[in-house]
Amino acid sequence: MKLTYFQLEAHLTKKLQPVYIVSGDELLLKQDAVGLIRRAAKQHGFNERIRMIPEAGLDWDQLYTLLYSSSLLAEKRLIELDFRDTSPPKTASKILQEYSQQPSSEHILLIDIGKLDDKTAKSAWYQSLEKIGIVVTIWPIPREQLPQWILQRAQKYRLELNRDAANLLAEYVEGNLVAAANALEKIYLLRPAHKIDSELIKAVLTDESRFTVFDFIDNLLAGNVSRMLHILESLKTEGAEPVLILWGITRELRLLAESAMQLSQGMTYEMIFQKHRIFARRQAAVRRFLSRFSAEDCWQLLSHAASIDKKIKGSEPGNPWDQLQLFCLRTA
Repeated sequence: MKLTYFQLEAHLTKKLQPVYIVSGDELLLKQDAVGLIRRAAKQHGFNERIRMIPEAGLDWDQLYTLLYSSSLLAEKRLIELDFRDTSPPKTASKILQEYSQQPSSEHILLIDIGKLDDKTAKSAWYQSLEKIGIVVTIWPIPREQLPQWILQRAQKYRLELNRDAANLLAEYVEGNLVAAANALEKIYLLRPAHKIDSELIKAVLTDESRFTVFDFIDNLLAGNVSRMLHILESLKTEGAEPVLILWGITRELRLLAESAMQLSQGMTYEMIFQKHRIFARRQAAVRRFLSRFSAEDCWQLLSHAASIDKKIKGSEPGNPWDQLQLFCLRTA
């Protein structure tokens, strides 16, 4: 059975299924979906949660043991498998196919995969589990549907937004779900009123309208060039020093270059995020950036940054602000 993100919550109020596969590449919505499944499982007594992340040297026979054994504490288990960055190896695929023939009522299997492609959809392990479980397909939310998502998201903070307020916020975040979620959290913390109208949205957004170097970096990761240029102009007007902006750029690009190299060497995103301590709220943006730029691309951008640094110091002719604008355009 296949469900959308919006159908999942209602489904989880009913009898839970033995298998849930969550597919898609919209990280924030996937985090929400996985969180809903975890909470529902816990409410139904699946108190022991075990997560397996594919990495070198992992003994997949452990999966067999987990699926066909009981907890020492007699706890029902939620077993999570992370296949976002890789397909199940042959041993794991065979175990999953076998398990689908007679799933245990003592376990719920939660599998997180990337965007569902033809190869995965035709694989034996996927088809066998799809027959006995639920596939939750996460699609990016079209801009015209973003106000509705904002209204639903606001309920998490017990905020009542009217339609005009939701439309205004949707326009402000320009389709960025993470930005919308962060804005709602700020609204809740700054103005914890139950009813929110467009005037209150404007007031809060005005309070937050001063940009920082970190706002610039967030949009660099997102590839939002028009927003980068807008923030750059705002920082210039406010008297920001270009050397501070350049510091933020070079610091981020060195991290991204190293991450891109590690990705090419076989490390998973999960391992990279853990190694570099990249916070969950930034992980989707980092993924998107690394899907567009290689390590070599990052080093070329760093070379441009080094040239801007010389202009700031006066050792090369040129206007650093003009070069920063050109840098923005190179990230398109």
